[in-house]
Amino acid sequence: MQNNRKIVTIFGGSGFVGRHLIRRLTKNDYRIIVATRSPYLHGHLKPLGNPGHVELVKTNIFDPGEIKGAIKNSSFVINLVGILHETKKQKFENIHVDFPDILSKICNEQEIKKLIHLSALGVDQKINSKYMQSKLEGENRIKNNFTNSYILRPSVIFGHDDKFFNRFASLAEFSPALPMIGGGKSKFQPVYVGDVADAILKIVELEENNQNIFECGGPSIYSFKELMEIMLKEIKKKRLLISIPFGLAKIQAKFLQLLPQPLLTEDQVEILKYDNVLTGQYPNLKDLKISPTKIEAVLPKYIYRFRKHGQFG
Repeated sequence: MQNNRKIVTIFGGSGFVGRHLIRRLTKNDYRIIVATRSPYLHGHLKPLGNPGHVELVKTNIFDPGEIKGAIKNSSFVINLVGILHETKKQKFENIHVDFPDILSKICNEQEIKKLIHLSALGVDQKINSKYMQSKLEGENRIKNNFTNSYILRPSVIFGHDDKFFNRFASLAEFSPALPMIGGGKSKFQPVYVGDVADAILKIVELEENNQNIFECGGPSIYSFKELMEIMLKEIKKKRLLISIPFGLAKIQAKFLQLLPQPLLTEDQVEILKYDNVLTGQYPNLKDLKISPTKIEAVLPKYIYRFRKHGQFG
């Protein structure tokens, strides 16, 4: 790798957003280093770019030496690492605070051109949520440690292999009803994963910019209930939408969060008490010259697999 200017290291590159981002970057002639704990499990990432354009490097995200090795030839570093719920080994504090703190300090030492960090919309609403609080603290550590850092705050991200529509469509396959926490009134502004990837590419290529926080949301705002109705219409299933008060939901979450892949946690119940939409306080996709993609333009292309007879059902 000789052209230092066009090399990007991605942490969390094997995930949902990462796969789309690798495609976008390699199409624009960037060479990618994917820092991953298990390179042998992610060989499928290499064909996303031209031969030799995607390299996998074994990296423990809590080992400063290995982090330095992963970014030593790069001009840009992108952090997509995040978890939606805690496990015995992975805690919000470790993943969302400690790692960004270590990474941003090393980026400063290594004189990286830009660090781009994927956070979450709504982190500054003072929500009583460990997830949101850890995301905000991670942002603060990055901004304190490294001046040339950029934060993206997306709403719910949708697209092929998402963990939102696919999750509830899967639930609708075996359940006669879908839970509407707090009546399903919480508002969301879902953003297409391809638009998030485009936003990161645009920020990589920005020459000068006074803003370091960008909010990512789609063109429309929906209640949670409306999103479930759209999904059910697309998979051609009728299910009861049962309202569950926040108090009862929290009691249920105490038990559900004990599952290996919990359907609901107490922390998520707290988040659902607040709307997850653009605040208007920061630049958004339109400021990056990106036209946000409508749910209706993408959802039918992948959610059909949950219909009784698939694409032709």
